[in-house]
Amino acid sequence: MRRVEPAYPDLLPVTHVVRPGYLQSGRVELDPIRMAIVWNDAPRRMLPNSEWVPRDPVQAIVFARVALKRPDMLDMLLERGSSVLLVLDEATATPGDLGLEKRQDGLRLTPLLPVLPKYLGNGIGSMKAWKGYAWGAMLGLFPFPNAGDAIERRVKRLARAGASFVAAAPLLLTPKDRHRILDTFQDSKNEDRMENSLFHADVSRGLHALERRAGIAIRESGMKAWVDGPSLDGRNASALATAARLRLWARRLDQSHEESSWGWRLRRAASALEHLQNDPEILASADNLRVIPGFDPWVVEFTEALWNGGEPLTAAWQNWAGVDSVQDGQQLAEG
Repeated sequence: MRRVEPAYPDLLPVTHVVRPGYLQSGRVELDPIRMAIVWNDAPRRMLPNSEWVPRDPVQAIVFARVALKRPDMLDMLLERGSSVLLVLDEATATPGDLGLEKRQDGLRLTPLLPVLPKYLGNGIGSMKAWKGYAWGAMLGLFPFPNAGDAIERRVKRLARAGASFVAAAPLLLTPKDRHRILDTFQDSKNEDRMENSLFHADVSRGLHALERRAGIAIRESGMKAWVDGPSLDGRNASALATAARLRLWARRLDQSHEESSWGWRLRRAASALEHLQNDPEILASADNLRVIPGFDPWVVEFTEALWNGGEPLTAAWQNWAGVDSVQDGQQLAEG
């Protein structure tokens, strides 16, 4: 295993990956660590001859294609109290194939489906084999004609398939990626529009707009907008879930306020929660949330709004999503 720094650490709570990460296949795929496209002709990665597992619990990400070849790795990670985010890059992999059925009780594992947007991916396959697991998706975004409508359809399809969460983030496209995408539209009626979306429009502004639209669709579908991963041995599950939500909102505040953002205060508090053994909601009920490092009065107020709704979360949502009002404050707290 090796330590890993995801492209979007606010959205993907992992610290280690079972090498080599993704293994190339015959189709275009999404690597959620780099949030990049893996083309079907990408250089092939080799599976290491041996692998080690940290003795202390870690937040690990394991690709199903690797786990199928190294089933012992999953066993060792789970036995040592680690949490596992299992990337379902092998569409036909089932819990039985990975030896998970015997570990159903107290399983610290969350399946993650990588989903590419229209024109790149093959859609969303059947998730019936994973019924009973709290699984979710990482949805890649990039600008293309009518992208907003296509993303909303993707989100609704994931909700119907049974996803409990969808984390959406822009793909990190290289110039070569952009040209390859454009080549698929050569001589088509959308070639000019795609070229404008990829090369001439304000791409950064467009991606922020797509992320906002995806976030609204995710909330309206009743799913969580953060990776709701399993807890680590010795860590409090509620604390880790709250930390993930704080990091999501740190990112959103940065998008809304840029240099004047208070997102750094939420990240500082989230870092403290990730090492907490107590339930922060119980601490809050006794007015002791402020004893956690980083929980100044504004962070305490924001965190309690995540659980119960109300300000300052309502105003933050209105500002980020570009809406005038929130119909249900409790629904906002839940999503």
